[in-house]
Order: sequence, then structure tokens, then C-alpha cells
Amino acid sequence: MRIAICTAMLALCALAAERDELLSNFRVSQVASEHGTVNEVEFSTGLVVLDPGTLAHHQAGAVKYVRFAEPVWLIGYRTEIRDVQGAAPRENYLCHTFLADQRVDQHQEQEFSGIYSDAFTPDVRLPDGFGILLPGDERLQWMPMFNNRGDEAVRVSMKVRLQFIRAKDLRKPLKPLFASLRSVQVPHLFFVPPGHDEREITFQLPFDGTIHLLGTHVHPYGVSVGLYNVSRGENVWKGVRQRAPDGPMQVYSSRDGYPIHAGDKWRITSVYENTTDEKVDAMPVCSFCTREIEFCLTQYAGTFIS
Repeated sequence: MRIAICTAMLALCALAAERDELLSNFRVSQVASEHGTVNEVEFSTGLVVLDPGTLAHHQAGAVKYVRFAEPVWLIGYRTEIRDVQGAAPRENYLCHTFLADQRVDQHQEQEFSGIYSDAFTPDVRLPDGFGILLPGDERLQWMPMFNNRGDEAVRVSMKVRLQFIRAKDLRKPLKPLFASLRSVQVPHLFFVPPGHDEREITFQLPFDGTIHLLGTHVHPYGVSVGLYNVSRGENVWKGVRQRAPDGPMQVYSSRDGYPIHAGDKWRITSVYENTTDEKVDAMPVCSFCTREIEFCLTQYAGTFIS
């Protein structure tokens, strides 16, 4: 019986591998880097139906498993939404999206090789001299998530563009970045009553490193997400929305970065200003890129750390 089960599992694994999309249709990017020729590749969900009132929604059929046939260094990531005519819709249907070497879930301690963006930070570029190393023939999961706050079902698609340098094209070495996410609340999605809403969480990181990129994930009416080093009594960074209630969010990007010491205590604070008369959805997260990791602060917030 065990042999039969193992055989079946191997068959399923082989079938899943066959369905992975091999990323090979590269084109030279207009982005230039002294570290090597930058290439781009695109893929999308195809059209998906979003029911009214859908929040932080992902459809199993929209998730993609992709792989490169050779090692590449990912340096940029852009996502966008298109309607049935192929145009950008006026409404905001993009919640967030991850490309990573593992399934990204709501565990606060998760670290991964990958990159993240949302509706208010759809275009992410790593600091010059850094990249996310994606080994050749490694399975990557792309998980797109959608919001539909309207009263009618819609059909939309999400497209992603990856910017990368092929390892064989490197002229100067890149420093590897990894990623981590932290949210002020788990589950990440919650609802904010009318008026001012401020929430925070305190945590520790179990490693030494350097924060090189910090981004946020918020929903409309989110004002800011900030990172504070409690142990050192220092404000590290505060990402502020540039235009209320749904303008773009600021991103922290630095070649020198901010040092992380194992055991230091950190605090993430999110602020919402709900100017409506009803509750609104919220999801404040911070994403980090650092150790030479990516650290994502999520209210959402995000970070890249080395």
C-alpha cells in the first residue's frame, strides 16, 4: 500500500512539474545596470471573475507556478490590472501579489526569496547593487490577490513584469537579498470604523543584517506605516500616503541600509483615517528586504534585508 501511495504521489509531483510555466520569452529592458544587461519577462492570470464585495481574494486557477531554466538575479517587479478591453480600469482591483520560492502565508516569522507589491506600490526596484537570486530550475509561486469593493461582478486580469539579470551576464557581482513580512494584526484583513484608527505590534528579529528596502501594503484610507527600533529608541522609517485616500505610498530604498542586530525589539505602527460613515477594509503590512534580507512591513509593511 505504501509503495502504491508513494508512486501516486510521485506521479502527481511529476504532473505538477509539467504544468510549471518555463519563463524563456525574454526581451532586453530599457532599464540599464552597470552589473549587466537587464532583461524582462511577462506573464498574467488571464481573465478572472471577481464577485461583488470580494476582498483579499485569490482564485486557485489564477495562481501560477513558474521557473527559469537558468540562474537569474531579480532586480525589479511591476504589476498591473487590465479589464476585458485590455485597458487599466478606473477602480482599484489589485490587492497585492507575491513571487517567491515558497507559499507566502500569514506567519509573522516567515522569510523567503521573493518579492512583493500592491496597488499603491505596484512598481518595485531594488537598490542598485542588490538582487534576489533565483536558482535555475527552481519552482516559484506567483500568488495574485484581488479586491472588488463594487456592487457588480467584474472580469479583470493581473499582469506582472519581472526585471532581472541573467547570472551568465553579470559584469559586477550583486549582493543577495531576502524578504520578510510583518503585520500589525493576524489575520491581516480587518475593518476600521469611521475616524482615526492606530494599531501597533512589537516583535524581535532573530538575525543580524541590514534593511535595504521597506515597502508597505495598505488599503484605501490608510495614512502611514512606520518602523521604530525600540531597543535603540530610533525611528527607522515611516511610509506615508502621498495623496488621500488612495494615492501611492512611499518606499524606503538604500544601498547603505539600516543595521539589524539579533534580539533588538521593533515596533510597527499603522494609521488609518476613515473619512466615511461606514467601516472600511484595512490590511497594514510592512515588507523588508534585508541580509543582504528583504523585510516587508505589512499592516502590511515590507522590507528587503541583506
